[in-house]
Amino acid sequence: MDAISAKQIVLPCQTADDASFAPYGRIVRRPENTAASLASGAVESWRLPFESGSAPEIMFNRYHDKGRNFSVMERHLQVTQCFFPLGGVPYIMVVGLDSGDQSITPQDVKAFYIEGNHGVLLWKNVWHSLARFPVGADYIDLAFITDRDTQSEIEGHLAGGAKPQQTDFIDFQKTHQTDFLVSDPDFTTR
Repeated sequence: MDAISAKQIVLPCQTADDASFAPYGRIVRRPENTAASLASGAVESWRLPFESGSAPEIMFNRYHDKGRNFSVMERHLQVTQCFFPLGGVPYIMVVGLDSGDQSITPQDVKAFYIEGNHGVLLWKNVWHSLARFPVGADYIDLAFITDRDTQSEIEGHLAGGAKPQQTDFIDFQKTHQTDFLVSDPDFTTR
């Protein structure tokens, strides 16, 4: 924790399952005992509820293990986002929801361990840390689906441009004098 932190919250990391992750999004994995949305010849297809306000954009992201401290989160107002791991590395996804009519508080933030063969589809307006935290590896590669307008606004803002209109940011260090440290996953509950 740096010298300006008033406090650091250690986030326990729980293993994500369909029920625990449902308020934030959907775990994406090979379908088990679920009928295909479309079956034709040798192909079966399952649709995901992806939504976007502009043309989809597919990116490749590499998240390096730089520790598990953070204070900044973001949420997207016009797009769901999908993250698909490439290479089987498990990772930690940090998410949160607003507290009723209020903005998100430190108590609303949760950390989830995601298996290396599972992706996540985040709903609109779900807060998430800017990093995905690899588990047991120096980095994780993820295919990432977002929308062009949201990504363009963020990149423009990072280059010194206007504040994004389709993305909100919160820095808990500035708003609550708090940062977070994600704990190791509790593998005894898996």
